Amino acid sequence: MSDEDVSVVRAAYEAYGQGEMNRLLELVHPDLEWTYLDPSMADPQPQTCHGREQLARVLGQQADRGFVSEVEELASSGDKVMVAVHTPGADQRRAWQSEDRSYLVLTIDRGRIVALRDFRDRDEARSFAGLGQQMR
Repeated sequence: MSDEDVSVVRAAYEAYGQGEMNRLLELVHPDLEWTYLDPSMADPQPQTCHGREQLARVLGQQADRGFVSEVEELASSGDKVMVAVHTPGADQRRAWQSEDRSYLVLTIDRGRIVALRDFRDRDEARSFAGLGQQMR
């Protein structure tokens, strides 16, 4: 596990949890590539957007709704960090159910998050991050 990359991810989630959006965005590259799954669709196809402004807008909307995410798992391989988060109430706004959990892989380059990709389940995220499957 790359301690430096994991530290960047921890700092980003800590900043978000404390409502410090500017501190969070300092850890995100201006040209961020964010691949997300539309929560309103039962079987969403990945959609990609660019730039940290779009990420900031969506995170702001989540904060306005009172959503708070707690990191449950971090694992890294190379420049990728897989994150499992629990966000109570998340399934209320999703067309699919996942026990209020989200799985993401963040790519880190020179201390900044350059890419963020959402996944529907833990195994898919671990595979994309190069971690393989692991018994829980």
